[in-house]
Amino acid sequence: MKTKQHISFLLNGELVRIDFATAGIKPSTTVLNWLRKDMHHTEVKEGCAEGDCGACTVVVAAPDTSGKALEYKAVNACLLFLPAIDGKLLITSRGLSPETTFSEELHPVQKAIVDEHATQCGFCTPGFVMSLFAQYHNSTPADDAEINNALAGNLCRCTGYDSIRKAAKAVMQKRMPDLYDQEEKILIEKLNRIVPDVRLEVQCLQQLFIRPVTLDQALTAHRKYPEAVVVNGSTDIALQQSKHFKHIPAILDISGIPELKTFERDGNELKIGAGLSLESIRIAVKNIFPAFFDILSVFASRQIRQVATLGGNIGSASPIGDTTPLLMACNADLKLVSERGSRIVPLREFVVSYRKTVLEADELIAEIYLSLPAENEIVRMYKVSKRHDMDISTVSAAFRLTLDNAVVSDISMYYGGMAAMTMPATAAENFLKGKEWNESNISAAMEVLKTTFTPLSDARSGAGFRNMAAANLLLQFFNDTKIS
Repeated sequence: MKTKQHISFLLNGELVRIDFATAGIKPSTTVLNWLRKDMHHTEVKEGCAEGDCGACTVVVAAPDTSGKALEYKAVNACLLFLPAIDGKLLITSRGLSPETTFSEELHPVQKAIVDEHATQCGFCTPGFVMSLFAQYHNSTPADDAEINNALAGNLCRCTGYDSIRKAAKAVMQKRMPDLYDQEEKILIEKLNRIVPDVRLEVQCLQQLFIRPVTLDQALTAHRKYPEAVVVNGSTDIALQQSKHFKHIPAILDISGIPELKTFERDGNELKIGAGLSLESIRIAVKNIFPAFFDILSVFASRQIRQVATLGGNIGSASPIGDTTPLLMACNADLKLVSERGSRIVPLREFVVSYRKTVLEADELIAEIYLSLPAENEIVRMYKVSKRHDMDISTVSAAFRLTLDNAVVSDISMYYGGMAAMTMPATAAENFLKGKEWNESNISAAMEVLKTTFTPLSDARSGAGFRNMAAANLLLQFFNDTKIS
């Protein structure tokens, strides 16, 4: 088996090679720390180091499926381990235009920021610029919703959002070719000369880091090193390292495996690779599963969704995971794989207690199987959080309802944030089945809900609020679906 101990990539168009052992760089070093400390790219700012502020936003580009064009993704450098950029193009705000004097050589995005006076203290500006740069290369919408979505992962403490949005609208309405458009063929040729599809295995600074490029390689490594922490988007593990200073002795990074990034629709069935990014899924389900699209649109930020995966969100077994209530309500199944073979496990049976699952030590989540809502089914999911964007759930709820002449023939109700794991509201489900879908019965079911769970009081909310919110989410679902 071919193995390497280095990564190669382009930084603002120039080739960079990092041999971890020789350079004495820990493989789990974040792109942010490497850029600032090793390369002195201080235009990439550290604000929160946990993916909340967007000050560290950079763009990672790679050839699309055609191989003829680059696909640009804005990501948080603070959550990205260096091996994730192997074979790719890494762009910072310094690389958007030739290094000249302050002039018309500015990138169109940068110039729009200047023209609209869309900067004050300037600390957040490079991050906003890079988010807009990625949007500039992927589409040119002028509507507020899409612009807000592109910028939701960037915070401005000086409250300069209006001018930033004006700059975004201005530059998107008049798309002009930039330096990267002109150099695209050359950049793709440079990337094609890099061979990223070789297994990375590095033992350096008391850390073993393995990044396989096939599923078979991953399963072999997982059997050999069952103690290794499995990462894909690394959005959770990076926090443990950067915020809690946790040393992780062994990491198995499965983010480079194409077999885990599939999306297939067969009639009414979806088969989603566990390693496919949440943003890719969001785009894929927009017109076929609106409820899934809506909840993914308020899942963290676009920067995080570009690297975070559905398998990672499920595998974390978090009681406030944004996707699990909806997937459970829709009877999702998981395909678990190891060198011993594979098995199908209903998601409802996958999590057994707080942060505990049925995964064996050598198993990985490979795929998620999901049925699209039937024509006579109504599916919705709601999330209560302290802010609309970039926040985890305090309480969440997913509902799947089938009505027969305004009578509930079937209903599934799954809640997050109400117990140590995502749980069904079985008593309220049983109460509603066979009854008319009306305000009187909903009011009674709400009272049942208030006694169903015994949630904790913590820093995010009190138990009383959670019980009230859980009941009110059912009322919201009724108001959104009631028959007039």
